[in-house]
Amino acid sequence: MKTIMTNRKSNILVVDDTPASLKLLSDLLKAEGYEVRSAINGELAIESAIRNPPELMLLDILMPVMGGFEVCRRLKAHPATCQVPVIFVSALSETDEKVQGFALGAVDFVTKPYQRDELLARVRTHLEIVNLRDHLEELVEERNSELRKSQEMLQASLQDSMLANTHLRTLVQTIPDLIWLKDPDGVYLACNRQFERLYGALEADIIGKTDYDFVTQELADFFRRNDHRAASANKVCANEEWLSFADNGYRGLFETLKSPMLDQNGKLIGVLGIARDISERKLAEAKIQRHMHLYAALSQGNKIIAHCTDEAELFLRICRAAVELGGMKMAWIGLIDAAQAKIRPVASFGKGAEILERLEISLDPDSPFGNSPTSMAIRQESPVWCQDFMNDPFTAPWREEGARAGWAASASLPLRRNGVVTGAFILYADEINAFDDAARDLLIEMSMDINLALDNFSRALAQKQAEAEIERLAFYDPLTNLPNRRLLYDRLKQAIANNARSGNHVAALFIDLDNFKTLNDTRGHTIGDLLLIEVACRLETCLREGDTVARLGGDEFVVILNGLDEDPTHAASQAKTVGNKILSTASQPYQLSGYQHHCSASMGIGLFRHAETTTEEILKCIDTALYQAKRGGRNSLSFYDPAMQATLEIRAALENDLRQALEENQFQLYYQMQVNQIGQILGAEVLIRWLHPQRGLVSPLEFIELAEETGQILPIGKWVIETACAQLKTWENQHRFANLQLAVNVSAPQFHQNDFVEHIRHTLQHYRLNPERLKLELTESLVLDDIEDTITKMQQLREIGVRFSMDDFGTGYSSLYYLTKLPIDQLKIDQSFVQNIGITQNDGVIVQTIIGMANNLGIESLAEGVETEEQRAFLEQHGCNFYQGYLFSRPLPLNQFEERFIAANTEQSAASHVSTGIN
Repeated sequence: MKTIMTNRKSNILVVDDTPASLKLLSDLLKAEGYEVRSAINGELAIESAIRNPPELMLLDILMPVMGGFEVCRRLKAHPATCQVPVIFVSALSETDEKVQGFALGAVDFVTKPYQRDELLARVRTHLEIVNLRDHLEELVEERNSELRKSQEMLQASLQDSMLANTHLRTLVQTIPDLIWLKDPDGVYLACNRQFERLYGALEADIIGKTDYDFVTQELADFFRRNDHRAASANKVCANEEWLSFADNGYRGLFETLKSPMLDQNGKLIGVLGIARDISERKLAEAKIQRHMHLYAALSQGNKIIAHCTDEAELFLRICRAAVELGGMKMAWIGLIDAAQAKIRPVASFGKGAEILERLEISLDPDSPFGNSPTSMAIRQESPVWCQDFMNDPFTAPWREEGARAGWAASASLPLRRNGVVTGAFILYADEINAFDDAARDLLIEMSMDINLALDNFSRALAQKQAEAEIERLAFYDPLTNLPNRRLLYDRLKQAIANNARSGNHVAALFIDLDNFKTLNDTRGHTIGDLLLIEVACRLETCLREGDTVARLGGDEFVVILNGLDEDPTHAASQAKTVGNKILSTASQPYQLSGYQHHCSASMGIGLFRHAETTTEEILKCIDTALYQAKRGGRNSLSFYDPAMQATLEIRAALENDLRQALEENQFQLYYQMQVNQIGQILGAEVLIRWLHPQRGLVSPLEFIELAEETGQILPIGKWVIETACAQLKTWENQHRFANLQLAVNVSAPQFHQNDFVEHIRHTLQHYRLNPERLKLELTESLVLDDIEDTITKMQQLREIGVRFSMDDFGTGYSSLYYLTKLPIDQLKIDQSFVQNIGITQNDGVIVQTIIGMANNLGIESLAEGVETEEQRAFLEQHGCNFYQGYLFSRPLPLNQFEERFIAANTEQSAASHVSTGIN
């Protein structure tokens, strides 16, 4: 707070009945420069104060005759001293005494004995308050004086203002625009006669009221928002608004200008409004704008027609141009569906286009939906203009949907293709009477341009069809529509070149129908042709995309199979699979014009992949193979290469035997022991063997791949897991074998079965087996084939205790990233690296790296294929944990493995007794 400075001494009255106290207090205040008067009792104090009111009084409470409380009460009651501030200085300190003193009007209370600094501080504070009060009173008096002078000046100018106001009011009343004035709260202060017509009331009845007294709340809120906008912007603000006059019901669009009215000090005193009718001007502008939009759409339509080569693209872009450039609400094109006597929408754009999916527009005049403006335009073959969509009787069935989309008027123009009406171009506007003469002319011209484009499309389509037919006759068989001999030669050349570059085989299959001549001779060529057509269709269903089937002539067909395996045996197997499928499909009964016919076919197959092979050589080879097939009894296939044929026959026999092997219990498990660094046998890897009744022991190299190709690997894999678990359960009841673990190889098809995890879990539960005794060996390629599926399944099995080994590690992708993500317990070093220890330095480095990696990751390492002591020593030196290989044992049948295990344990036990001195 700013202190009010003064040069005069403050006048203080001190009252106390004790002379010593009175003198002490007076001297203290005089020393501070105050003018001090004193009174020894209450009567003298009142007399002195009334005669010469002090600026502050220090008053004792306990005095004879008249106490301090009574003195204060009397002083506050007297007009001369009622404003004098009183500070009680007394030995009384009870709260009740203080409350009583403040109630009488005291400003403060000082308790004796007082502190000098405290007393002086309180005195200074209250004197400052007195000075501020006095200064404020002086300012108020000064302001009142100024107001009196202003009132006199205002009175003098009022007469002049009244005269000027009379002239201004006369001018305002003669202006044809609506004029009004409101105060900042929206209360009307004045208006002219034109404004009186708006509210249907005289100015005297409008002044003092607001818009809410005359119009709806929504409209009044709109007026108030615009008033506030002008006042806030402190400038003229314009807006357009629709106004309805109460005196005659006229409704028009008005341009309103609102100006803030300020006094000479810049203070807002109201808002002045002026409104002018612009309805006719807006209608004229809108009409010109519509015409300009339509002309722009017409110009754009000409460009679209010049560049479009596709009818669907043309229709969509024309509709889009009509909306985006032509100002239409929505546009669509419908074509006649003669079968259903309806108009089918083929292109649309704009607001409400989605409605077309559920609108029905019929061409039948007797249908409830058959008298739309569009239906009539097509039937009458002339445009139909609907200027008021919501009230036109012909639009009643579609009025509800049109209202939601905002359609106010529509135009339906028939479209022609080669002079025949085939559909209509329909447009919707968002205001009634939108299609005047000029707009109609522009839209008719646009529809004629579309007709011209449709004619051009028809001619271009006819030309393309003629060209396509010429090409078809040149390269395709007219009966079956398959490639003919000419195109077949070209496809064969391409197949040879493409597959030679990739190293893959291509197969050519020569197919001839058995006894086709007999059908032609007995039933005629018409039935024979029907059979050829049906055979062609069936051949196409047997092929992949990219393969070819062609009709060579008569009843001969050639099939080209691309992209077969690089390995000739596998490629031949693939070709044979397709060939058998074709023979099976061709042998199904045929229904030929009411006649059921049974037919078979013979097939010759040749495999090729050398670029120098000619098409003539291929056809000659497969023709020779076809001849061999027919000599073999028909309804069969034969390969051109006799050696390949023999191989395929052996393979087929082996496949047949493999299907019976599981049922006849021909499989056995062999066990190859896995040992630690001190030679202790901790478990074994189980390996399947096939004891064929005629061929004897069949190597897994011969039948595992075949089992995977035929799907037999799935039941075989389940058998291996179940047999291994059963053996573990058997060992569990035999003390010496109770801690052995078994490692089982899992194939990719088996692991990626949906029920693989459930099968493992069920098998372990069935045998009540400790899951940690089962170890599943997975290859890197299996793991990375579907990494997300692999991680999920491995984690599910790891949670129940199953252990995992990464088989053949180092030969695949060796992804270290996924190695850290997978719950791997063991890395199995591939035998190809182990066999080269001491021979190839790089392989030794790789082995060391794998062992070091496993140790750093906390994973076991196991080397397979260990055959020499040198290899074992190297592995042990570098920290390999476990070993497997011929150095320790070959894979053995169960009984031999158990005998070897017992013998090894006996030897270790004896060695242990010797080393510890036990006899």
